[in-house]
Amino acid sequence: MKRVIAMCAVFGLVALIAAYVALAPHAPSPGSDNARGALAVLDTAAAQLIAIRGRGAAVLGLLVLGIVLSLLAASAIGGESSEKAPGAQPGLRKRPRPDVPEPGPIWRPEALSQEQRIAGLRRRAAGEQAEAPPPALPLPRPVVLVRKPRERDRDWFGDRSWLGGLPRLGEAAWPRDGGGTPLPFAAQIDFAELAAAHPDGSRDSMLPGTGSLAFFLGTGAVVAVPPGEHDFTDPPRDLPPAFDEGGYPFPARANRLSRHFFPFWPVEPLLLDLPEDLRDPHDPRRDPPRDDAIAKAMANLLSAHAGPRDHAFAAGDGAQAAPALWWHGASHLADRLHLALEGSSRLVALRRDKLRQAEEALALLEAQRDPEEPRPEERRPEAARIEAARRDLAERQADLAAIEAHRESLPRMIAAMDGFVAGRPPWQRLTPQEYGVVKDLLAELHAAYGDLVQYHVPHEIAELTTLSLRAMVTGAPDALGAMPEEDLARINRDYRLPILHPHQMFGLGGCQQSARDEHRQDILLLQLGYDDMMEWRWGEMGLFQFWISPADAGAGNWSAAELTFACA
Repeated sequence: MKRVIAMCAVFGLVALIAAYVALAPHAPSPGSDNARGALAVLDTAAAQLIAIRGRGAAVLGLLVLGIVLSLLAASAIGGESSEKAPGAQPGLRKRPRPDVPEPGPIWRPEALSQEQRIAGLRRRAAGEQAEAPPPALPLPRPVVLVRKPRERDRDWFGDRSWLGGLPRLGEAAWPRDGGGTPLPFAAQIDFAELAAAHPDGSRDSMLPGTGSLAFFLGTGAVVAVPPGEHDFTDPPRDLPPAFDEGGYPFPARANRLSRHFFPFWPVEPLLLDLPEDLRDPHDPRRDPPRDDAIAKAMANLLSAHAGPRDHAFAAGDGAQAAPALWWHGASHLADRLHLALEGSSRLVALRRDKLRQAEEALALLEAQRDPEEPRPEERRPEAARIEAARRDLAERQADLAAIEAHRESLPRMIAAMDGFVAGRPPWQRLTPQEYGVVKDLLAELHAAYGDLVQYHVPHEIAELTTLSLRAMVTGAPDALGAMPEEDLARINRDYRLPILHPHQMFGLGGCQQSARDEHRQDILLLQLGYDDMMEWRWGEMGLFQFWISPADAGAGNWSAAELTFACA
C-alpha cells in the first residue's frame, strides 16, 4: 500500500506540472500581486521548456519523468520495508524467533541417468527398497607377532611371515632413502596368515586376503608384494650394515662384526580379541584410563599364549655350572681385539690432548708465580696449586706412556689369538684346556690393557656363550644342531616375545609418547619393540611404529605409511 501511495503522489505532482506547462501562460489571471509574480516565474520556466522541444514534447517528457520517479519511489519504499519490521526503530535488525528455525539451503538432487531411472522403476514395481550403501568395514583388531619356536626337524625358512633376514619382493625394487641408500629390511607379513588369525577370516576388516607387506626401517618404507611364490631378494651391493654382532643396530661404518641383515625369525600372528568397548583405539581425545584398560586387557590375553619377559636372554640365567664355549665365541673375541686396536688411535689422541692441557695448566701457574714469594715448603696456596698441577702432569704422562706401550704390544696378542682360532669349526665346543686359555686371556686383557680394551672385550665367558646361543637359534641347521637341548627349550618357552612391548599390528600402540597421540586417527600398521633375540637393541628401549590412515589402508595405498620412533 505504501508503494502505491508513493507512486500516485509522485506521478500526480509531475502530472500537475505537465498540465501547467500545457496551459501556460497564467500570469494575466486575476489575483493578488504576489500570486501574479509567482505565476510569472512559473510561466517563464514553462516558456523555456516549450522553447526547447515544443509544448507537446515538453508535456510528454514531464509525464515520462513522472513515471520513472514513481517507480523509483516504489522501489525505495519496498527495500526499506524488507529490512525493517513495521514500527521498528531505525538501525535495529529484526531478531528471529527462537522457536522458528531458519530456512536451510535448498537441496537439488543430481539428475538421474536413464539407466538409473529404469532401475528405480523396476525396484518400485517389484516392491524392493533402494540399495543401501555398503557399511564401513571395521578397523582390524590388534594382532601380536609371536616368534615361532625353533624346531630341529623343520626348515622354517619357508614360512610366510617373518622378522629379519631378507625379504621376498618379487618384481618390486628394494626401497632406498632420499639419498639413494638402501633401507634396512625389518619384517614381511602375509595377509592370508593375518586373515587366518581371525575366527571369521578377513571379512571383518579392510585388509586384503592375499599378498604381503614388506617393512623397511631407516626413513621407512612399506612395499606391497603381490601373491605368489617368490624367492628371497638379493640384497643391494651398497646395503649398509644392519647391526654389529654383540653391539647395536645401524653402525656408522662397517667393521668385522657388522652384519647386513637382522636374524631371520618366523612369526605367528596372534589375534587379541578385546572386548567390544575396547577395540577402537582411535578416540581423538587422550584418555589415559581407557588406554591403560586397553593395554591391560591386551597383556592379559597375550599372557595366556606366551609369557612376557622383562630381561634380556643370558646363558645359564644364574646356573652354577660353567657356561659352554664354542669357537664362534672365541672368534668373536678375536674380532673384538681387532676393533680395540683400530680404536686405539683415538684413545691415544685423547690421552695426548689431556697431557697437553696439563702442561698448559702448569705453565700458566708457574708464569703467574711471584719470584719473591716464600719457598714452596711453606705451603703457601700458590705453591700447593703448582704442586698439584705437577702431580696431575706426571699422571697424564704415565697414562700416555702406558697406553702407547699397550698399543705396541696388542698386535702380538691379536696375532696369537688369530692363530688360536684359525680354521676352527664355529659350532664346535672348546676342550677344557682351550676353555682355560680363553678364560686366562680375558683376565689378562682387562688387567694389563685396561682402557684400551674395556669397551670391546667381554669380562666373562658367559657373554660369549650368550652371543653364540643367540646365533645358533636363528642360524643354519649346523648351528642349531650344536645347540644344547636345555637352552633351546628355554628360549622356546621363555623368550619368544620382546622385552616390554610386543611386536604388534593394529590396535593401541605401546608407546605413550607424542607419536601415539599424533596418530590417534591412524592405524598402527606395525610396531617393532626392543628385542635382543633379534639384535634389535633400539635406543632407550624404544619402538619403531608404522602408521597409516584408514583411508589409505582401505584403498591399499600402503606406501603412504609413516614410520616413527619413540622411547618406551
